Amino acid sequence: MSRIRRFYRNHLKRKMFNKIILLYSGVMMVLFVVAATMVYQYQLQRVIHEERDANQKTAQVLSFYLGTQNENIQRTIQQIYGNASVSADMIYFLNHSYGDYLEYRLDQFTRPGVQRTSSFSEFYKSYMRNETGVSSISIYSYPKQFYTSISRDNQQLIYEEGSRSYWEDWFIQRKLHPWNSVEKDSHSGVVGKASNLYSYSRELQDPETLEKIGMLNIEFDSADISAWLQSRAPVMNGRVLVMTAQGTVIFDSNNEYFGKVYPYQSELQNTGDWVELDEPSKVNILNIGNDGLSVVGIVSKSEINASMDTLRSQLFIATILFIIVSFAITTTMMRRYSKKVQRIIRSMNRIGDGDISTRIKLHGEDELQQISQRFNDMCDRIELYIDKMYTSELKQKHAELVALQSQIQPHFLYNTLESIRMKAYSMGAKDVGKMIYSLSVMFKSMVKKRTIVTLGEEIEMCSLYLELFQIRYEGRLQVDIHMDEDVVECSILKLLVQPIIENYTIHGFRSLEDNNCISLYVVRNEGGISIIVTDNGRGISRAKLDEINTMLAKSSQAPDKNNQSIGLINVHERIQMTYGDQYGITIQSEDGIGTKVVIEIPALREGY
Repeated sequence: MSRIRRFYRNHLKRKMFNKIILLYSGVMMVLFVVAATMVYQYQLQRVIHEERDANQKTAQVLSFYLGTQNENIQRTIQQIYGNASVSADMIYFLNHSYGDYLEYRLDQFTRPGVQRTSSFSEFYKSYMRNETGVSSISIYSYPKQFYTSISRDNQQLIYEEGSRSYWEDWFIQRKLHPWNSVEKDSHSGVVGKASNLYSYSRELQDPETLEKIGMLNIEFDSADISAWLQSRAPVMNGRVLVMTAQGTVIFDSNNEYFGKVYPYQSELQNTGDWVELDEPSKVNILNIGNDGLSVVGIVSKSEINASMDTLRSQLFIATILFIIVSFAITTTMMRRYSKKVQRIIRSMNRIGDGDISTRIKLHGEDELQQISQRFNDMCDRIELYIDKMYTSELKQKHAELVALQSQIQPHFLYNTLESIRMKAYSMGAKDVGKMIYSLSVMFKSMVKKRTIVTLGEEIEMCSLYLELFQIRYEGRLQVDIHMDEDVVECSILKLLVQPIIENYTIHGFRSLEDNNCISLYVVRNEGGISIIVTDNGRGISRAKLDEINTMLAKSSQAPDKNNQSIGLINVHERIQMTYGDQYGITIQSEDGIGTKVVIEIPALREGY
């Protein structure tokens, strides 16, 4: 806090142009940041719109593929029922045993005068050749409880395994939900494939009796969807899912939820704002056909943010550059005016020092030039007035001044130190000026007759003392001072802490090393106030520490004036004489490591 006050006092309090630069730079910084934020938000909305449109186009490509696939399925089923020979062949297969079916086919083949008809299996194989995404076709027989599986390479007959109720439940589910994923251990005809499969089921009826006699199940390989998207939408924006009416995922471009029920199905209805899925996302939904199949396009917020990284970096760099350029231009302009003002101030100081012949020469026609002109006119009039009226009076005052100078008082010393400090500042020796200022403040405090001061004043004295020491050993001492706010106005004996600090600078400071550190903490506790001084100095040997503790325990005896610890003992004795034996000093130290001194005093207000 004291550093902030010193910075304000040295650079802002009496620096009008520094205040203007600081204010202008702050305003420009806010304006540039607001402008960059607005540009970023505009670009963000544009990117969101573009990403969502691109994702929607990908979803439309996939929707077209699935819609075409669904139309081909319906067209194929209509062709089966429309072809009497194929339909009769399939119905006979579903209503009879496989042996009877073979005899039926043989009779059809050997019957004279009858043209050979195609079997239903050949019809489906033809369909598979036209549809690259079909993996296999299975036809289930309700009456005979078996099914045949037709793949591109072979055809096999499989009888049902398991309970009748399992199959009936499975058929009911497939009638309700035609589209579904295929489990790895399902009862389909294709087993052991590594690809993700999904299927479409359709119940088969006898066209004459309308009796339900079986079920058609067509399995598709989702890899064909990926190949389709790769050929027609090679740049995948976001994520695309294909879901059934019950929420089962039959295609996932990220291959994460395939075969599972999508956990955020209910949230997908909100397609306007950000939807909370795995992460906030924008959603596009396209429905396909009447079987509840839908394509869901998802663009996550992280993907959008990733695409904005470059713009974000560019805006940040541009904003920083604009702020720096604005600050540089403002500083340059303000320095020009500041030099004019400093020239006026220096001339006024010369007038104050008695040089009435000083005149200000400024170029231009601004307000500062007008001030300088009025100043020169004033000096001309003052010089003329002094020459006429006060020459004799000044001589008389000079005699009185010589008499007053014989009365040496502390006030003369204060003014002398202040003049030396101002001279040091004018010569550029700011460190010397700071040391003289700190010494002047300390001297004013020391000569005051009060014996009781506030903790704030006592710690400020210690801070000034350490500041002098820091300037003397530039870069070799670090100081850390902290004081609780509720103890600042508490009272303390004058010069109670300063001897502890001085004891460190004399005996503990390592002048040849750069890592010297001392900390001063003033904290409130249940018993009163603790003042803790810690350093990393030379420390105290065990024998010497025992000797000091012994002397502190016998503080009522007069200390040896040659003892180096007389300051500690004096402070300890003053505390106990003033506040009581329960208060005083405790010391902890290790040779070569550092020392910790704790001063315990009661929490009293000034004047108690």
